[in-house]
Amino acid sequence: MYAKLGNDEHDRGFVPFTILKKEAIASGPIYLLKIERQDSGKLFKYHPGQYITLRVDKGGVLHHGHYSLLEPYNGQTYSVALKQGNDFDQNSIVSDEIIRKRAVGSTVLVSPPAGKFSLVKDGNHHLFISGGIGIASFMALIEELNQQGKLASATVVQCARTDNHAAFAATLHKLLPKEQYVILTQNEPISKNHLEGKLRSETHVYVSGSEAFLTMAENALARFNHPKSQIHMKSIEPTLRLLHELEQK
Repeated sequence: MYAKLGNDEHDRGFVPFTILKKEAIASGPIYLLKIERQDSGKLFKYHPGQYITLRVDKGGVLHHGHYSLLEPYNGQTYSVALKQGNDFDQNSIVSDEIIRKRAVGSTVLVSPPAGKFSLVKDGNHHLFISGGIGIASFMALIEELNQQGKLASATVVQCARTDNHAAFAATLHKLLPKEQYVILTQNEPISKNHLEGKLRSETHVYVSGSEAFLTMAENALARFNHPKSQIHMKSIEPTLRLLHELEQK
């Protein structure tokens, strides 16, 4: 990864970025964070689907959180979504620290984008299934399809606690017609019935959420005998599944 950054030592490791915007966008609460590089260095390029790592110092201890980039590369800023959590995992600790104590204009440390999660090249139909903050993993991918004029190939099933917890719902309602965008709340957990008519033989399925949600989605998909090679999972938790994915990079 670092070999691609060139010989400038300032481009290696963690680089200081300034918080330009921190805005609550959904219940949870979920915040949109927009940051820009402080020095005159280049903004690290990335492909939609990759993530950055944010580092914060809390009580003299360094914590690291991984966050999917929300937009295709624009050369100026990075945008990510933070969900205030329970302080039980690294992402929750970092998110809580930034939401509660880092004002606009303050500094966060950022590592270069990483990860292999992306749209399948030449895919003809894409089904995105998200749980909670997992929708953040898909926003750049959906915008990539939009820029390519291929939104007709996308269907989104967003699962959230309530409609108010569905981050980016307004954006997705504008981009996608009613038949291509469905919000499911905790009163209606995802099941085979919700996927009827949304899966074709050529469909590539992308699933992002907690480990529990991934298992639930897998169970629903298993009823269709859809090829496992066309199902792409992304955990938002620092679990064994995520560690396994990292080992293969």
